[in-house]
Amino acid sequence: MKKGVWLGVIGILLLGGLVVQPKSVQATSLKSERSAIKKIAKQDLKSLGGRWSVQITRLGKQPLSVQTGNHKIGRQRSASTIKVFIMLTIYHRVQKHQIKLTAQNQQDLTLMIHNSDNAAANRLITRAGGLKMVTKTAHQFGFKQTSLQRHLLDTAALQRGYDNYTSVQDLTAFLTKMYRHQLLGKTYDRKMLTLLKGCRNHSKLPYLVKNATVYNKTGEYPDKGVQNDAALFKTKYGVYSIVVLAQSGSQVQQYRGMNRLGRDIVTYLNQHPAKQSRQNTSSHLTLQPRLSSLAAIVSLENSAKPTMLPKFFDHGYFER
Repeated sequence: MKKGVWLGVIGILLLGGLVVQPKSVQATSLKSERSAIKKIAKQDLKSLGGRWSVQITRLGKQPLSVQTGNHKIGRQRSASTIKVFIMLTIYHRVQKHQIKLTAQNQQDLTLMIHNSDNAAANRLITRAGGLKMVTKTAHQFGFKQTSLQRHLLDTAALQRGYDNYTSVQDLTAFLTKMYRHQLLGKTYDRKMLTLLKGCRNHSKLPYLVKNATVYNKTGEYPDKGVQNDAALFKTKYGVYSIVVLAQSGSQVQQYRGMNRLGRDIVTYLNQHPAKQSRQNTSSHLTLQPRLSSLAAIVSLENSAKPTMLPKFFDHGYFER
């Protein structure tokens, strides 16, 4: 192509407000954001002790996902986060006309998700077709690290070596696919979202987050040092998922670490929404001042740690 023609094309692009971003610069921006997010997670969760893993995901036009932990990331004790897969199995069987969504089933789903009611969960496991059916359904939808091996509060089975497991990968995939209506389709995925929006326990990841719609399910078994939370946050800047699985650690530090992480990650991602990230990738210099907010977050946390524990802090020892 002749030089004059090239100049004409460039002129049209500039006049039309179009800027072509180099792919390598966009990749650098995402790499910097992933690095910053991982640094926040490690800073906020370093005091948890025991074993923990986290996955943080931004949905939208410029998605990103970050995993980190203090061990090899894999399956961990699920506690009541397993209940989202019981919910999935019930709705899947309803969709396939294998069971009916009776008033009792709907009431038990509400109790199980809103209040983490174990008796309701065990009734739903029976109606879903049993422990193996829930595991089979989870695997069918790609959640390969999830397994339901015992009923809730079945300590005898636990003593025989049976427990319930999931992973930050599986819970993240569940949340993001459900939000995108890629699990059971719009009708039933919306039903599951509505139930998660009603979860009463916002004592962990959502506790210090402001101006966000929250869809989450917690899980805890203090006697085993387990504190988990899987949450979607919808703000005016974007939609993010944060999943933390922690076990064999200090309960107080687990709560405080998750409180910090929810606040700091949502704050950071709100300051780096996908649309702005795309616009700012034209220059490395425009990104660096924004990343300095990480230092402000760390400084704030070092100077002001929560002194009051959330309302739902569990002083007991049982699973819920």
